[in-house]
Amino acid sequence: MKRPFKKFIGVDLGGGRGKTTAVAQIRAGDGAEVVEVATRSDRRPWTDDTLIERLGHPDPDTVIALDAPLTQVACARCDRPVCPGMEACVEPAVVWLRTRGRMLVANVAAETVDAGPRVQLTAQARLAPYAHRATDVVMTYERGLLPLSALGTAHGAIAARAGQLRRRLQGAGYRLHENLLEVSPAATVGALCGVRAARGYKRDADPWRTRATILEKLHDLSFAPQSRMAREDVLRNDHCFDAVLAAYTAYLWARDGWPSPEDWIAEDGWIHSPP
Repeated sequence: MKRPFKKFIGVDLGGGRGKTTAVAQIRAGDGAEVVEVATRSDRRPWTDDTLIERLGHPDPDTVIALDAPLTQVACARCDRPVCPGMEACVEPAVVWLRTRGRMLVANVAAETVDAGPRVQLTAQARLAPYAHRATDVVMTYERGLLPLSALGTAHGAIAARAGQLRRRLQGAGYRLHENLLEVSPAATVGALCGVRAARGYKRDADPWRTRATILEKLHDLSFAPQSRMAREDVLRNDHCFDAVLAAYTAYLWARDGWPSPEDWIAEDGWIHSPP
């Protein structure tokens, strides 16, 4: 392990009522061993308070990975009294959107034949600093790991809930990009197993089979005999499956020592995924 962590907790974050939230824990040893997957805390759904009860304890051995936006877009973070507009703004994230970001969108839109793994895109996004983050554009247009619908998800109830959890977890010593990560199970699957698998494990007529194929390709991932949910239960439940993938992404991040994002993009937000 290139980063000294032993436990990795993945959270598939749903709405505030907690009914569509799942939590998984992986233990590092001879590979990555799933020791817990749960859709409830005992008999209670994963509300904000039950999540904090489970996660909000200082532990230098633990990394927490959430599959939800943990940062706001540039305009939401801005404290300037007067907005200069996107074309005149000097915020590094905004400069990136109007230069490199626009180039990525234009280049992908101009491609008529795609010989690589990129998802075919049918529309150009009109990038705006009040709607888009650089990491979402990179994952969609540069790496092709997320669909066009992933753009703009830094808004909404799930993102607001994730931001609140991030602030509460800071009290237990969890810091973004250090031991608290934003991840995307779909991006992880796309990087490791191909974009078709990333789209299919939720959409296929038989997603159980697609998920089983994905797990077979993750050769160092296993399920402990005493884990709260068996492998078959995880394959049947997409929230549990995503929670396991979130934890596994954090494990790979620590095992392989993925580089940290630049300072400006770290503030803007970064989806950690296999290089």
